[in-house]
Amino acid sequence: MTGKAKVQPVSRAVLEPLLQLAEQLRTDLPGWHDAPVSAARPAVPSDLALDLRHLSRHDADGLLVASIGDEVLGFVACYMRSRQLNVGQPWLLPEHENGPVAELLVRRALRYGERFGAADAVAHLLGGAAYHALLFHFGLRPRFPVYRLTLPAERARVVGQRLLSLMPGSEQTHAALEKRTATADLDRLDRLARGVTRAVDQEYWLAERSLRLATVRDGKRIAAYAYGGSGQCGPVAATTPDAGLAALGWALEFAGESGPHDVTVLAPATFEAAVDQLLDAGARCQATSVWMTRHPGSTLERFILPSATIA
Repeated sequence: MTGKAKVQPVSRAVLEPLLQLAEQLRTDLPGWHDAPVSAARPAVPSDLALDLRHLSRHDADGLLVASIGDEVLGFVACYMRSRQLNVGQPWLLPEHENGPVAELLVRRALRYGERFGAADAVAHLLGGAAYHALLFHFGLRPRFPVYRLTLPAERARVVGQRLLSLMPGSEQTHAALEKRTATADLDRLDRLARGVTRAVDQEYWLAERSLRLATVRDGKRIAAYAYGGSGQCGPVAATTPDAGLAALGWALEFAGESGPHDVTVLAPATFEAAVDQLLDAGARCQATSVWMTRHPGSTLERFILPSATIA
């Protein structure tokens, strides 16, 4: 293969082959061999496929594909929330993970954030030592691990019911969510626990993914929210660890009730109480990923990630 590598936004024409590439590369990572693959169940797109399609609609310029001539070498998904650039796991053919193509791709991703006034850049890296070194070179630093924990669905429901009883809470209806105060509460919790607001993602989880949403109260104040459903446990965002545990209970119950498959939770190591509860319940730690940022910021001590693609 000869020619100069180029990086440009993904066109709709090549999106589907990129989804298949990313799904295959993800199952090759340590601890991700059991990750969903759309080709295995064509009527049920994987979480990765659904999330990337969402980003392609709302953050199309941030999906960057690397190619030489007509040959696609891989891509990276990045998106802006508030003034924070989120850089996803690069999905490159193995022979290009450590070299000029990977560097060009990451450089363009960071330039995308600069163009939109990013004050910080964060990355959730699932694997690849070369990518860690590359992002380190560009000023991002590893802050803490994120654990991929799995539980059988029935066990997730049992643990969820125990945890959600720790504090008062309830599932939210679509009618309740149409109120302005409900949206304001979600934004407030996102700012406190995650450091950004993300109305476009909230709408995606509710309307397109049909996830269920619960809120936890501390007195009259909403102290946490939790999403869960088919193929997803989280996000959870809370003002205190206790509220976060109660919200995690709702997320586990929603995900456990959605089907017979194992429930996967992406728990930052900094949310120690959640990790302890899940491990005590018999959860298996399948994989460790790394959270990297340019500047010390939100430590995700009261947060559960929604998925591997959207942090």
